Amino acid sequence: MKIRTLSIIGIAGLLAVIISTVSPSATVGAQTTTTPGAQALEIGPPLLNLSANPGDTIHATISLRDVSSGSLVVTNQINDFVASGEDGTPKIILDDTIPSTSLKSWINPIAQLTLKPKEVKTISLAISVPANASPGGYYGVVRFTGTPPELNGTGVSLSASLGSLILLKVNGQAKESLSVEQFFADNNGKAGTLFQSAPITFVERINNTGNIHEQPAGVVTITDMFNNKIVTLGVNQPPHDILPQSVRRFESILDSSNIGNRILFGYYKADLSISYGSNKQVVTSSIGFWVIPYTLIIVIIVALIGGFIILRILIQRYNRHIISRAQKTNRK
Repeated sequence: MKIRTLSIIGIAGLLAVIISTVSPSATVGAQTTTTPGAQALEIGPPLLNLSANPGDTIHATISLRDVSSGSLVVTNQINDFVASGEDGTPKIILDDTIPSTSLKSWINPIAQLTLKPKEVKTISLAISVPANASPGGYYGVVRFTGTPPELNGTGVSLSASLGSLILLKVNGQAKESLSVEQFFADNNGKAGTLFQSAPITFVERINNTGNIHEQPAGVVTITDMFNNKIVTLGVNQPPHDILPQSVRRFESILDSSNIGNRILFGYYKADLSISYGSNKQVVTSSIGFWVIPYTLIIVIIVALIGGFIILRILIQRYNRHIISRAQKTNRK
């Protein structure tokens, strides 16, 4: 069955969704969505990072605020989500497809509510973890839609929705496994080994082959041809999660902000080291690259050749002039 998905930047037609990217470090603050007619909701936090044992029922709270000028009837919908692309964007599942990381059926139903203008209400969220739940990560999103009471249920209003992402870790012996899918220095979207100067962007594509979301931390260490350390670049800063069975792309930039006015020239090596998981496993990768300002060098060489040719022509002209003067003197 084909999965229909909902983007964080919206869906054409009547529904727009505003949700946070998958990052436990995302600011636990309000997210707001506004629709025509000044219908607006504000939610916090945009992301819940929870853990539980099999058989537990855990509780969390979500705050909703009506920031419009009128009352709103707030309905809700609970969905699963998986990773989409390599930038951390969630892909919300809108049909009956059930992924292996489904959290939807564990979240207890939430009652409809009404908010007065500027009113804030706290919603209690209960998640019942099955006793036979396998250790690992489970993911869902609770979305809320605000509609004026007179239009509720008519389908006439353009209603926007926004939600809180939920990342739930079921405790136990989860499978923790990351690998370096690709590590390279970016040259116009491709792996490159020759650059003229900084800035140079290093791309780390990390594959989570486990069954739990991971938040790797690491560095890219740059050394020169004499093995002298030039700089250390951070990886995954600020920290973001990689969902199971997905690849996430990170970038580390070598530029004047970390090397100052240093001029790079010659052969360099970049060593990637990333740690993750409860046991601090480490994965590594290395690449070599050259920094040679070949355009400048070509210009200098051309200028030197041109200068040499001009100098030679001038010397020849001067010699001919001297010889001509000597011949005239001899005739006299």
